Amino acid sequence: MCNRLWLVVCFMLLLPLAADGAVLPSLAAFLIDHYTFDNPQGGDPLATVELDLGSDATSINLLNGAPRVDDHAWWGSHWSLETAQNNASPNDDWKAGVMFASSAASMLDGTKHVTGITIMGWFKPLGTVDDNPSLNTNTPDSSDYYNSFSLAGLLRGDENVGSLDGHGVRALLEVINGKVTGLGRRLDNQTGSGSRASADDWPLVMPPGVWTHLAAAFNFNTGTIRLYKNGQPLASGSTSTGNWDTTSGTDYTSNTSAGGIKIGGSYPDNSQEFNPFNGRIDELMFFNTTLSSADVAAQYQLISNIAGDFNADGHVDAADYSTWRDGLGSQYTATDYSTWKTHFGQVAGGMGAAATTSVPEPMMYVLICAGGILLPVRRVRVRC
Repeated sequence: MCNRLWLVVCFMLLLPLAADGAVLPSLAAFLIDHYTFDNPQGGDPLATVELDLGSDATSINLLNGAPRVDDHAWWGSHWSLETAQNNASPNDDWKAGVMFASSAASMLDGTKHVTGITIMGWFKPLGTVDDNPSLNTNTPDSSDYYNSFSLAGLLRGDENVGSLDGHGVRALLEVINGKVTGLGRRLDNQTGSGSRASADDWPLVMPPGVWTHLAAAFNFNTGTIRLYKNGQPLASGSTSTGNWDTTSGTDYTSNTSAGGIKIGGSYPDNSQEFNPFNGRIDELMFFNTTLSSADVAAQYQLISNIAGDFNADGHVDAADYSTWRDGLGSQYTATDYSTWKTHFGQVAGGMGAAATTSVPEPMMYVLICAGGILLPVRRVRVRC
């Protein structure tokens, strides 16, 4: 009976965590759009529609076969979205988003007449540094490459403009001229946009093959933009927002709904290809306020992995030793073993001091796996 009970417990612990988005209760009221890529329409991971967990409740489309992939950025996630440039035919790039015919038809009311917007998410460039940006397929020149690649953004509205174009934005996270950039437009009819760029080139900020959490917080009232990496302020150049035409009073965005959302490239109506991102995206959030540095740090901590949790399943245990051992010399070092040992027993949701559970030496794990001995661990699930 005892052995059977242990077997059942082992089985339950090895079940994959359900994919749940997570947002701090203090920020939930400002979360207007939230895409985890674990909420496909009908529950089918092959579905081309992703449901919005934010207050706008605006579903997005996964275009041209853009897939959900089994590669999560943090322990509470399962799927992420992969975007990429494809050149088999016109307008076949993998990207995602939604676009409306007009602001009046838009369901994205959350950024209408607000003083601030914050965009955040996990991003993982694929391939090498040379795979982003991509070849400009809008010209016949085989040596002409885009100067940027788009991560995620909200399209501007159409006040005093008359139409939407699938490229102009209200707020955007993008890599421009080699720098991670926050780019925003306060009023729809402003021809230029304000921006702030990272001091370091993008491969140093978000290395290929690694999940990096990025955020851009726009304050349209004070004319400021702040960038963050993994919950901490990102070293950046000066902010250029003079064309926002801020006044001595309180300044807002246009009183129009955003025209759409673009993810992994421009033109979510699929009418054109522009600035594709070759990479993966997870836990994408849009807030209709300017989050403080403390807010960004706390939200990042909520949706990040524990030090030593190499397999990103929410707790530091024997499985992480196996992951470390298999990647030793290529992905991990001896220092990572020390990190794992220090944090052994920690569980997401209780990320204070390391648990007092004794850490077996490496050879003990061989015996544990062979003998089926179960380590005392627990799981804590964070729900929105």
